[in-house]
Amino acid sequence: MENIHIVLGAPKKEKIKPLMKNKGLVIGVDRGTFFALEEGIQVDIALGDFDSTSAEEKETIQQEVKEVWKYPAEKDDTDTEIALLHTLEHHKNANVYIYNWYGGRIDHLYSILLVVLQERFKPIVSQLHFVSENNYVSHYLPGDYEIKKMDKMDYLSYILLTEVEDLTLKEVKYPLNEASFEQPLALVSNEFNNDKATFSFKKGVIAVVQSRDE
Repeated sequence: MENIHIVLGAPKKEKIKPLMKNKGLVIGVDRGTFFALEEGIQVDIALGDFDSTSAEEKETIQQEVKEVWKYPAEKDDTDTEIALLHTLEHHKNANVYIYNWYGGRIDHLYSILLVVLQERFKPIVSQLHFVSENNYVSHYLPGDYEIKKMDKMDYLSYILLTEVEDLTLKEVKYPLNEASFEQPLALVSNEFNNDKATFSFKKGVIAVVQSRDE
């Protein structure tokens, strides 16, 4: 399966390059493009309104990225949504890894994390992964799943983004059996019993987070 790496433009908190474990197409979003170039990451496409980049940074982006798509600052979609729309149109079956997604304004963070609830992105929800040094977020639609424990990640949390029906958690410290929830809820700080865990549910959208303390 193809890999798409999307580097967002939040204030940079950590190195991005070490987090990219697989080769794939790199999309820089606004100032995220410059952050990626700074680390020697080859960016294939840069897109956004670039309102957070300096004149010098814009010049670097123009010189080093073959495809630069500039959008007006006043638009209906955020830069992140534009990147996901591009992915949906051109790379619908790809695994999508998103970097540099937190660390700035809380409203921006909400808009990024809640994008998975937009109906237009439903075809790629299960392929979206938010990656950072201390947090790895994957998204799931109803079904049966097995997940493997990631190295150095201590905690396993299930973030119920919608109403969820018949959630079963197995091979974890705090199991559940066909529990239903009428509203969003964060089931945090669970743990793997071994190196894998299984879960299933019949309705809703769930974000599964593997994390560790800084």
